[in-house]
Amino acid sequence: MAHLWFRDADEVWSAMPLDERAVDISVRPPRLLPGELQPGTDARVAVVRAQAGAAPVWVLLVAEGGGVRVNGHPAVAGLRVLQDRDEIRPWPNDALFFSTETLAHVEEFTGADRNIYCGRCRQPVQNGQMAVRCPQCGIWYHENEKLPCWTYSSTCGFCPQGTALAAGYSWVPEA
Repeated sequence: MAHLWFRDADEVWSAMPLDERAVDISVRPPRLLPGELQPGTDARVAVVRAQAGAAPVWVLLVAEGGGVRVNGHPAVAGLRVLQDRDEIRPWPNDALFFSTETLAHVEEFTGADRNIYCGRCRQPVQNGQMAVRCPQCGIWYHENEKLPCWTYSSTCGFCPQGTALAAGYSWVPEA
């Protein structure tokens, strides 16, 4: 799930999960916006979810005079599609960061249109089994009492993703 990193009242980086609703980032801390968004009226600068094919994308909408920069550059025509680890500076507020990093979690495998094999034991992952999909590379692993394939090793077998389920985010903005 995508999220925004912002500094809280104690100047500590906090992650705000993004869902279906738009987020006003022209205020500190960012706030969720109810219902339909009217740029310039409801918020000077907002992050909004859009759909691009099957995958969601997050778009920065900037009202006229919004004065925001993404990675040091102004948003062209008041619009910018956000990418992982983009730095957003809504003047005069502090910088925020957009991130698409997701956390590994155990879930019920709901099947696929082809056989899916566990990245560790190479046995098929059956519909209804508890499993983990690596957030970095997308490989599925069994994760249950009988087959603890995800937590068997300290990292994913195909990428450097850590397998501790309570580890939290691997990337946090620098202080």
